[in-house]
Amino acid sequence: MRAVVLDPNGRPELADVVEPSGVGELVQVLACGLCGSDVEKLGHASPAAVLGHEVAGVLEDGSYVTVMHRVPCGTCERCRAGHESTCDEFQQLRIDPGGFAERLRATHVVPIGAVGLDGIWIEPVACVLRAAERVASGRVLVVGCGAVGQLWVQVLRRRGDEVVVKDLRADRVEAAKRLGARVDDGAVNAAVVTAHGGLNDALGRVEPGGTVLVFAAPAEDVPVSVDTVYRRELHVVGSRSASPVHFSAAVALLPELDLPDVTTLPFERFDEGVELYRRGDALKVVFTP
Repeated sequence: MRAVVLDPNGRPELADVVEPSGVGELVQVLACGLCGSDVEKLGHASPAAVLGHEVAGVLEDGSYVTVMHRVPCGTCERCRAGHESTCDEFQQLRIDPGGFAERLRATHVVPIGAVGLDGIWIEPVACVLRAAERVASGRVLVVGCGAVGQLWVQVLRRRGDEVVVKDLRADRVEAAKRLGARVDDGAVNAAVVTAHGGLNDALGRVEPGGTVLVFAAPAEDVPVSVDTVYRRELHVVGSRSASPVHFSAAVALLPELDLPDVTTLPFERFDEGVELYRRGDALKVVFTP
């Protein structure tokens, strides 16, 4: 079968690979979304790796599913404390190979009904739902109005929060406003950072004692004002990935969301899709076999 495989330098190339024959359900991949974490791994992940985890697929019996590429044990001290993504068992990959392949095997599949290619959104929405539990309700700033930021706006609005947004791109701000967000420079009691380099923007807006949730890897060359955290007694927390319960919640919620626009490309145009993502010319890139 065909898959997008990383070469010895970590660059993606389309290649023929052996179809997986291990444990788990055989899933025919219909589409796989490009995540920022996939892009971060290019040039760094192990050679021969196949990335991709935002999967919409179908089983041999015709059932539409998505997959969980990592699963916590649910019983250890870290899981019980709500830090499932730091669980030792969570580090094990549960799909073989990744989603940028024609087929994969998965130990944990999640039925998604008839949502079809929209199933690529289940994993991102599940991540947002889990992280939202760490964000106090009230007046919340979302820094970054890309695809994930737009999901955040909707999840926060649905629970009754007043949502204000910030983004350098006017078109993305307008999209967030259509979803019910506002734009102003007032203080907030909590903030969510979905954009690289947006942490200081959030720290500067949150009231003393407030919370800033980091939902994207910060740019390494952007200094963070730890003095602000210290003097204003701010809480800076992170959240990464999702848990089984949040996958189930995302499946139920997905039909009610206004999903961001996607740019769909075949595996043969993988490099082009990555560049569209990096330049910000595509809100969400999705690849199909």
